[in-house]
Amino acid sequence: MKFNYLKIILMIYLLAAYEASAENTCLFIESKELEQVNTLIKGFSESFPNAAISVLDLKGERDTEKVQKLISKSAPSVIVCLGSLAANTAITVEKNIPVIFSMVINHSRYPELRQNNVTGVSMEIPSETLLTHFRMLLPQIRSIGVPFHPSVSSEIVAEAVSASKKVGVELVTLKVENPEEIKRELAENEKKYSALWMLADTRLYNSRTHAIYDLLSFSKEQKKPLLAFSEAFLKPGAFFSISIDYRALGSQIAMISKRLIQDKTPPSEIPAGPPIGTFTAINKNAALELLGSKLDESIFDEVDKIYPEEDSKNVQ
Repeated sequence: MKFNYLKIILMIYLLAAYEASAENTCLFIESKELEQVNTLIKGFSESFPNAAISVLDLKGERDTEKVQKLISKSAPSVIVCLGSLAANTAITVEKNIPVIFSMVINHSRYPELRQNNVTGVSMEIPSETLLTHFRMLLPQIRSIGVPFHPSVSSEIVAEAVSASKKVGVELVTLKVENPEEIKRELAENEKKYSALWMLADTRLYNSRTHAIYDLLSFSKEQKKPLLAFSEAFLKPGAFFSISIDYRALGSQIAMISKRLIQDKTPPSEIPAGPPIGTFTAINKNAALELLGSKLDESIFDEVDKIYPEEDSKNVQ
């Protein structure tokens, strides 16, 4: 009798452990392999150590059959999609399992991301946060020019115009439909703004255009401080950046996954929100060149990182 009792207890324990393990299964689908993805998954694992993780790399190709087969085989409790290709592919074949998207630029452009089993984390740091940090470093800034392609960034720019009024700065919007004409648009409106803002606009700034170099060179030639969306642009000459901390982003996605899996919260009740982990960086060389004798070196105490790296603070 005692043996049977213990046996039953053991079976219940094993069943509970099995069910817990099955519940904590997370499938990551990435559009293509990137270093940031590895950092994100590391942050996820640290915050959700009990989750069993599998990863599918689409290698830049939309493969609904491969995605469908893996979903059927692994039966994940949550699907995390990194990049617009991954998100659009997964939600085409899966309407029931919760999906979390991230690394999707201007996600509001994709109506399919609004289906009931989908939530996510946007890649846009709130405009008010960006502009406030920029003004803290350079209080003399009163107007900021922002080039954008209307098919990609109209929604972001509209929100930013509203936010700029709260910060006390005028946002000069520069609509650029042809990336090769960005320098002409910048020059024609040059007297209207005292600084520039580089959005994550994939139609303007990509490997097929020279718009990035035109913007950076114009900023340097006209001594217009440039706010960039990533610290990667400090090396070629941007003045300041506020970037997403991908390790923190992974942790944020883990917290959402726990709400979906453990708390049974429906995805439709978790609105897509902004990234909560960011860091600031400044280009010391650009600051010296742009501001010269007017430079107040106390601005270097207001940021998380300083470029070049040898001047960087001991932060992440």
